[in-house]
Amino acid sequence: MFSVLQFGVVILIAYAGFIGAVWALISAASAPASAFVSAGKQSKTLWVVLTAAASAIQFVFLPFPFGTGSGPLNFLGIAGIAIAIIYHVGVKPAIAPYRGYKGPRGGGNRNTGGW
Repeated sequence: MFSVLQFGVVILIAYAGFIGAVWALISAASAPASAFVSAGKQSKTLWVVLTAAASAIQFVFLPFPFGTGSGPLNFLGIAGIAIAIIYHVGVKPAIAPYRGYKGPRGGGNRNTGGW
């Protein structure tokens, strides 16, 4: 019973790490290069390469039907998760003001009527 719970937690962490790494890769690839320079967060090329490597590592270490699941280099999975977390917590918020994204409706302070 306890081993099934442990396996479920490992699967949850593995898939969450993979999704987080792919999300970081998409975010880094879609951001303008000037945003990274303006925020002082290395270069876009470095972050795209790091997040691509993290995504590939996380894919390889997914459980059996998709990846190898484990092995002597399993600590690389932790490194992949760490790269994704560093991007989401440190880099993504820093480059957000320089992305030019104004929200789903174009953003800005619009007066839509009233008095």
